[in-house]
Amino acid sequence: MAALIACCALPVQAQPAAVQPTLAQSYHPGVELAHYWVSEKYDGVRGLWDGRQLLSRQGLPIAAPAWFTAGWPATALDGELWAGRGRFDQAQSAVAQAQPNDKAWRAMRYMVFDLPAHPGTFDERLPALQRTVAAIGQPWVQAAPQWRVASHAALMEQLHELNRAGAEGLMLRRGDAPWRGGRSADLLKLKAFEDDEATVVGHLPGRGKYAGQTGALLVQLADGRRLRLGSGLSDALRRNPPPVGSVVTYRFNGRHASGLPRFARFWRVRADNPPPAGGGGSPSR
Repeated sequence: MAALIACCALPVQAQPAAVQPTLAQSYHPGVELAHYWVSEKYDGVRGLWDGRQLLSRQGLPIAAPAWFTAGWPATALDGELWAGRGRFDQAQSAVAQAQPNDKAWRAMRYMVFDLPAHPGTFDERLPALQRTVAAIGQPWVQAAPQWRVASHAALMEQLHELNRAGAEGLMLRRGDAPWRGGRSADLLKLKAFEDDEATVVGHLPGRGKYAGQTGALLVQLADGRRLRLGSGLSDALRRNPPPVGSVVTYRFNGRHASGLPRFARFWRVRADNPPPAGGGGSPSR
């Protein structure tokens, strides 16, 4: 992997408290890779530092121990709270606690990959980010390594190599793009499978060996359409399914002509995005 490219950076400015996170589109062959930086996709919990506190992707406060964020700058940081490859559950459990578990947070890292307050392009934000992280001087705060890739074939080779090592995938950030919150082609994700999130709106009764349990989750997609997720549910989740209002992640392989995901199967519950108070758990028929 190529060494990081240093360049002149514009000064970092103060950032308003509200930081709208960037959201990724899916990578596809034909993308002009010369414009992009590549990094590992960390399988953790998004953490936005607004200059005063850590916030989730939904803007909810994250109860991190005081020592974890001590001495962090007054400017905004965007990164991932990460416990290591294959340890999403540990990261999610630590972040979801109202009272921080010191031992759990000792295993966490904050992988910083952008500076939302910086007025420059990502090419300019990157060296400023590295200097900012170096000034923090804490081993659990790290600048996410970024590198260039020459071709689609080389990118796919890196994806397979990282997948074998237990990584979730790759992220691509457009070098000449300014910070823009929301979803755009400035940020692309590349994984061996596709995934998305949906909200649980009901529990469908099981049949046969699942009689008396949950046969499938009825979930609502971002566009308002609904989908059944039965495949992938563990026996424990069939007995005690995520409450209505919970956000779950599902995996799928491409889409039908209608736009609905193909071979959708449950993956996991997003415990960092809890259901609203009073969310029910009774089956919907």
